[in-house]
Amino acid sequence: MLRREFLKKSAAGGTGLVIGFYLPGKFETLAAAPPSEPVAANAWVRIASDDTVTILIDKSEMGQGIVTSLAMLLAEELEFDWKKVKTEFAPAAPAYFNPLFGLQGTGGSTSVRSSWGPLTKAGAAAREMLIGAAAQQWYVEPSACHVENGAVVHNATSKRLGYGALVEQAAKLPVPANPALKDPKDYKYIGKPMKRLDTPAKVNGKAGFGIDVRLPNIQRAVVARCPVFDGKVKTFDDSKAKSVRGVKQVLQISSGVAVIADNTWSAM
Repeated sequence: MLRREFLKKSAAGGTGLVIGFYLPGKFETLAAAPPSEPVAANAWVRIASDDTVTILIDKSEMGQGIVTSLAMLLAEELEFDWKKVKTEFAPAAPAYFNPLFGLQGTGGSTSVRSSWGPLTKAGAAAREMLIGAAAQQWYVEPSACHVENGAVVHNATSKRLGYGALVEQAAKLPVPANPALKDPKDYKYIGKPMKRLDTPAKVNGKAGFGIDVRLPNIQRAVVARCPVFDGKVKTFDDSKAKSVRGVKQVLQISSGVAVIADNTWSAM
């Protein structure tokens, strides 16, 4: 697939390392200039001074475990402590478009396929920058160091520095454009059974679902669509709909007729 990529970095309030990148696809809607801030990148990883690693997930979790799968892609190259990984969902923005769709969406078994390259490359870039920062502190060559379980280790002396202690210095280093990726035979996470990251929150009730969102003065909409493919609205009578308590508006839209109400049941 034809794509152009670049890596960006920034210090997160002076206490963290942010790795971001922009991944436009072949669609015209993605032809705009790359975003100027890492937070608006297609996907990114944030390493904090307390060694926690936060991965921004730009796909929707629909039950198949994509939050865990995408985190595994980045963890494979960065080799952080899996117990300290955190995930956040990306906001709605054109920069998070799925390059296979040309829009921000999840489906068609494209989540891993479209995120594999960007996330593994982001993890590898962060790894090289952290190794570079540690090598500077120890006055050794980066090749004399390796990473394991969230720390950079000096091969000869076994000295180690956690990622959190290195992020501020690492953020000042140039982002490698083409970081070396692991040989698949050395994979520790990819292809291995892993406990899902979202299971505890779903069991204890802390998980937030879209249908659970409550905002001040929020209203709900239900759309009546034409039963014929590509059909359009000819006429409609909204008098009975408007008599239902809670219904605020009835509008014709491109895909049918939308009923807007104070709650889902009134709209239905």
